[in-house]
Amino acid sequence: MNFEWPWVFTAFPLPVLLHRFLQRQYSLKTIPVSTRLGNALGTTQNHTYPVLSLHQLLSWIIWLLLLIALAQPGVVDKTTVQPASGRALSVVVDLSGSMEREDFEWQGEQASRLDIVKRVASEFIQARAGDRVSLVLFASKAYIATPLTFDVQAVQNQLAAAGIGMAGRSTGIGDALGLAIQSLTNDPASDKAIVLLSDGTNNAGAVSPEDAAEFALSRGIRVHTIAMGSDKPPEDAFSTAPSADLDEETLKQIAASANGQFFRARTTTELQQIYQLINALERAEVEAPPIVIRRDLRHWPLMLLLGCLIIRAGLHHRRALVT
Repeated sequence: MNFEWPWVFTAFPLPVLLHRFLQRQYSLKTIPVSTRLGNALGTTQNHTYPVLSLHQLLSWIIWLLLLIALAQPGVVDKTTVQPASGRALSVVVDLSGSMEREDFEWQGEQASRLDIVKRVASEFIQARAGDRVSLVLFASKAYIATPLTFDVQAVQNQLAAAGIGMAGRSTGIGDALGLAIQSLTNDPASDKAIVLLSDGTNNAGAVSPEDAAEFALSRGIRVHTIAMGSDKPPEDAFSTAPSADLDEETLKQIAASANGQFFRARTTTELQQIYQLINALERAEVEAPPIVIRRDLRHWPLMLLLGCLIIRAGLHHRRALVT
């Protein structure tokens, strides 16, 4: 345990010093208050210190507990706290209808694009411990699922709970990018970036992806884009190619305009490699010192002080009844 203001304890003898000062300045007969103060704290006119009564002992304990509370006692929490890097990152994920296509694999089994993104992007988010991370989900509409936070577990939980249809079934890339930029603009972080993943073409929303990319550049925010979709041939002549709706050119232009990089993910392995590469690109070179959490213990001396006051009041009441 340590104290924020240990110098407060130098005031411990203050009641005795105050009593002696009053004795020198005035007669005890004209200042009955000082007499009561001296009696309460165990002092006498000739400065001798007899054995303290319970009433006097409680007075000194109350005074000591008050000083302890004023000194602000506390202990350093043993909980490990991740260092803060001073970097802010927004993860933007497409929830449009095409994300339910099962053209990817996970451990040898067919899986939808969204299921793969949840697994792979979740690992990426976990690796960003120390950064402030936000999550933006979009389809026809875009919304902030998690504002910027150091709690990467909360971001992972929101991503795991995302589902197709939550924001419509179209693809509003421009609105999603604009919302991510807005969430980062007023943040004090010195380094800001957006990682946007989509498997479609911008066909919804009021903001064009190109304008949003220019806006990101003006705010000093890098934008990395990931175009997701398999290149597997159609299963039959009547099927549409899995990535027929994927607008790679727009995603490339966004990345180029906002000083980011464009990536193409055709398989689960490629997507994992892409997030690992982005993680390396956006790694802070110098991390800030770890945050030290200190638990305040002032409530303990204050609770004991209250208990002593109650006991002292009870003794005073008992003495009054006896006399």
